[in-house]
Amino acid sequence: MPTPFWTGVAMLVCFLGGIAATFTWGIGADNAVLDIAIGVPTMIGSLILGSWIAGVEFGQNTLRRVLSTDPRRTRLVLVKLATVLIIVVLVTTVLMVAGFVVYSLTGSGHAAEMDSGFAVRILCASLITNVTYAVTALALTLLTRSMAGGMTITFVFFFVLDGLLSLIPKVGDYTIGVAQTDIDLAIRQQPEGIFETTATNETSIAVVVLVGWLIAFTVAGIVRTVRTEVK
Repeated sequence: MPTPFWTGVAMLVCFLGGIAATFTWGIGADNAVLDIAIGVPTMIGSLILGSWIAGVEFGQNTLRRVLSTDPRRTRLVLVKLATVLIIVVLVTTVLMVAGFVVYSLTGSGHAAEMDSGFAVRILCASLITNVTYAVTALALTLLTRSMAGGMTITFVFFFVLDGLLSLIPKVGDYTIGVAQTDIDLAIRQQPEGIFETTATNETSIAVVVLVGWLIAFTVAGIVRTVRTEVK
């Protein structure tokens, strides 16, 4: 299991980097260290984990063996989905709680102090983001039937394609990235994001859009899994 192992190592290194950073510069404005040392690494880690859980049998050519034990393909996808959700939520929560405690101590020599209320909002926002990335990566990996392919397409989708789609008048207001931004700002109770992004739609609309995207991705992944012949 090299992929999840090295993903975990990378997140741990980033966490330790946060300790060094808070010793040197403090926690930063708006508990910035939680976003930088934990939020971003767990976001990328969630994407990688989602692809790995969906595609591990493709890389090892063991899907036929797995289905011979239990041929219910829809159940297999749902089990994978539940597994990745549990791991993502657990790891994100544990690291955020640990970061709040540890960084509060290591950054105590500086003026800025950790805001517990805002830390909770950062945790909630990170959970939404990480679940979104993990579910999308899992579904796109099932569609491509390749762990590497699914991971690559997910990165391209979030960091290139989604941004291009958001530029289309009207249609761009309902992309997954715009929905994520709207929900993130609502949770954090901030008027604008890190790149001066502002909310586009009401939070209720953003939730419907985001859930709709995730359901569409998941259903497409299930259909692909059910209809494709196992080699």
